[in-house]
Amino acid sequence: MPHADTTAAPSLNQRISGYGKKLTKSERRLIEELQAHHPQGLLESATSLARKVGTSASTVVRLLAKLGYASYAQAQMEARAEVTALLASPATRADAVIGDDTSVRSCLDNALLHDQHNLAATFAALDVDAFEASVKLLTQRKVRVHVLGQRHGVPLASHLALHLNLCLPDVRLLGGAGPLPLEDQLLRIDENDLLLTPTFRRHSLAIARTAAYFRERGAKVVMVTDSPTAPAAASANHLLLVRTSSASPFDSYTAALSVCNALITAVAQRRKKELAAAFERGAPLWEPHWNDAARPSETSGR
Repeated sequence: MPHADTTAAPSLNQRISGYGKKLTKSERRLIEELQAHHPQGLLESATSLARKVGTSASTVVRLLAKLGYASYAQAQMEARAEVTALLASPATRADAVIGDDTSVRSCLDNALLHDQHNLAATFAALDVDAFEASVKLLTQRKVRVHVLGQRHGVPLASHLALHLNLCLPDVRLLGGAGPLPLEDQLLRIDENDLLLTPTFRRHSLAIARTAAYFRERGAKVVMVTDSPTAPAAASANHLLLVRTSSASPFDSYTAALSVCNALITAVAQRRKKELAAAFERGAPLWEPHWNDAARPSETSGR
């Protein structure tokens, strides 16, 4: 079976260093300007960038084409991804990512380009050894898997818990609106437990404290995160790093969801019998209106 091409696209500086052909004087001035002010310099229009070095917008576009970019928009997308990766809050990122083109088509194209870049960069850089070790921990026979998400990680935590529950005998979604507060759900954590947590900026201190507690109790921690310096990272046995750059002021979790899906798939492959048994037991439970049939009729007793 052929492998997917997950090679990350080369950066601007890599493209420049790898370009061996002769450049014109205008192109050399452009190169100097781009390198001196990268990545912010590419956030300007081609016309504005050209004016700074006394050349034309068409020269800017031709140079970027020589360097391997499909369009000026693609080069800008790469620059925005680098800028937004450094900016911590939606407020500081708004000016960097919201351009003059407010068309719906532009929103669609930019979202697709950013997510394609995130996916390629994430899977090219993913620590395969950490991924394999995480799957091994998740599929240990006596493991109790606790999934915890806060803020932006809540949907991913629910997704992980829902599907891992079909493959593994003891999966618990921590937090939520149940009767027990989080700290009471951790009373019996020991070496047979594993915390699986997606966490992204602005990182939750509750996750950092929970991860530290798991390690204190001899349990394991697997983390899907956007930063190796996240507060909880110091407590993780294994980190799965993802890219979250976006065409909007807000992060994109497409690559994080894809890594979570890969985890689920790897676990399912190693627990085929358990998954088949779960589907068989679940079939009658998932019949339409099963919940309605289980409740007393609204007319009973009349």
